[in-house]
Amino acid sequence: MSKSIVCYVPVLHEGYRRLFERHPDAKELYIFGNDVIASYEHLVKDIRKLDPVLVQKAIESWDMFDKVSILDESGIQKLQVDKTPLIVSDDDLSTELVQKYFANNPVEVDTIFLRWDKKKSIEPMQVSPDMTISESEFDKNMIDLALDEATKSKDWWRRIGAAAIKDGNVLFVAHGTYVPSDQIANDQGDPRGNFKAGLHIESSLALHAEAGIVAEAAKKGISLLGVDIYCDTFPCPPCAKQLAYSGIRRVYYRNGYAVLDGESILKSQGVEIIFIRPASDNSSTSHT
Repeated sequence: MSKSIVCYVPVLHEGYRRLFERHPDAKELYIFGNDVIASYEHLVKDIRKLDPVLVQKAIESWDMFDKVSILDESGIQKLQVDKTPLIVSDDDLSTELVQKYFANNPVEVDTIFLRWDKKKSIEPMQVSPDMTISESEFDKNMIDLALDEATKSKDWWRRIGAAAIKDGNVLFVAHGTYVPSDQIANDQGDPRGNFKAGLHIESSLALHAEAGIVAEAAKKGISLLGVDIYCDTFPCPPCAKQLAYSGIRRVYYRNGYAVLDGESILKSQGVEIIFIRPASDNSSTSHT
């Protein structure tokens, strides 16, 4: 029996063409129809999405499938009854759809990146540093400085310190601080604690160390152009964006992982990412 691809296609780009090209044995493509899309509240708000009929006509012109269909209730029933082998992308929508309708169908999952879905938006990704330093006394001292600063933080969720260095001189040190009062979380709690790791990272009362350095530099009128930032843990996406556009030259880190677009934003602005390997670690790729 020939296979079919089932996929949400809000817009057309090279990723979708590659997905289809990788599965020449799939003779029919089913794209999410409006009824299916309507069952996902956040998709209704997706202003990028084209009408499925327009997507259908465009993909038909690529001449890659015997048939391109819009997935609706009748299409779901047909795939169920025929137990058609399905190919789906590795995202939250496809996973939910398979669990809901196609538990009895053979399913192949393709991991090609197509878009930022809920799953990928919080998925930890190993950072690809530009350089690994295993032995540098100065860098070790600067990381230790950041670690010492981190001990001052009352943010139990993300106890991080950071140091801004230029030409061997310490410009700023900062730690994660609750605002407007460092005691506010003791009185009201921290909304960040209502979510699991990786979820709603912006829902916190804390000003992160890296953001604190950028703010302090702005307040004092000191340029961060060419400055190096040392932090024990790789910056979160909001901090990475602020660092990337502040003019800093390099980010040194020893632990952690990238989430969302943190790494790509830094590299897009020419920021060099340097992983400092702990002395006890014999691997140059262990970043967790």
